[in-house]
Amino acid sequence: MNLRRIGLTCTMLALYLGLLTGCWDRHEMDELAFVMASGLDLADDGELEISLQIALPTGIQASDHSGGKKAFMAVSEKGNDGMDIFSKEQQQLSRNINLGHRRVIIIGEALGRKGINQVMDTLLRSPESRYNSYIATAYGTTAKEVIRNPYPLEKIPAVGLNNIMEGNYSISVKTDEFLDGLATYGKNPVTPGIRVIKDANGNPTFVLDKIAVYRQNQLVGFLSGEQQKAFMLYRGNTQVITWSLQFEPPKKEYKGTVNIHFLKVRTSIHTRMAEGKPAVDLRIKTSCRLSANDTELDFNQPETLALLEQKYEDELRKAVAEVITVSQQEFKSDIFGFGRKVHIDHPYVWKEIKEDWNEIYPSVPVEVKIDVKIERIGRTQAPGQLMKY
Repeated sequence: MNLRRIGLTCTMLALYLGLLTGCWDRHEMDELAFVMASGLDLADDGELEISLQIALPTGIQASDHSGGKKAFMAVSEKGNDGMDIFSKEQQQLSRNINLGHRRVIIIGEALGRKGINQVMDTLLRSPESRYNSYIATAYGTTAKEVIRNPYPLEKIPAVGLNNIMEGNYSISVKTDEFLDGLATYGKNPVTPGIRVIKDANGNPTFVLDKIAVYRQNQLVGFLSGEQQKAFMLYRGNTQVITWSLQFEPPKKEYKGTVNIHFLKVRTSIHTRMAEGKPAVDLRIKTSCRLSANDTELDFNQPETLALLEQKYEDELRKAVAEVITVSQQEFKSDIFGFGRKVHIDHPYVWKEIKEDWNEIYPSVPVEVKIDVKIERIGRTQAPGQLMKY
């Protein structure tokens, strides 16, 4: 009995000692260099170049050329692979590189067009890397240039980038979604496209006003303007989408335009087999509010409002059909995920065609239907400039 009690006591002591061992692999915060954003580029000599945007600790901020304070620093190095480059960058830093707080990953345009298969392992093999980091693609510039530029509204530019994408002011694509598009059949990935511009005072900043289109692992082009807005409408990114329409011929007193803001978007995709080949029916239902009226019409009248809704349905149907055509004929990239819907609706057919989907997709017929419902016409019903007496 005593031996059993002694054995139980020793076991309990061993368990307690295991709980009290402490953090054997701990790193204090003042020993870490927190990477907030990283950029991947193809260097002129063909090597991989990685840039890191690192948050500076409070109290040791370095002065920039304008006399203000910078809350971040940027380092860049070239090498054969990611670990080789990180080891070179570590030699510049007095603290250990930590990727656990990285919010944004930027792919340079040149690297994207070459293909990114061989660099994705660099981003994700480290246990510190998180799959909820956002991914963007540089347009007309390098990721390094984006990483180095400040952003006026935030002390750390990566925070501004993160907030823009998190707030749906642009399309938002996280690492896991991007990798899913790369690794599976039936849908190709997209990212927001970021470019460097000058603000009103001539200072560099950035704007996310493009959509980068990939075919498998390779960047094949960008959507912009009405094409970008049509694709954002399809994805339901309605936070900043407005659509202007020439509703009447312009006059001296009026431009004849109206503008709507989208409140809700519901998208449904149905696939069918037509003569042994897949066909797609795409329907988008929207609810909107009238945000501007530069005509002489009063949209409080039901017949006038119905006419406006019909005009918008025709306009949006053309815009969405155009961006689908561009994805099929110019990019040959199924960024809408129609292939995945074919997989769900017709699994036996998909088993036979999935490996050839990139070649089949450009010839798939897609019928688009748009429903527009304007639920709000604003505080003033008739244009404010109309003479009322």
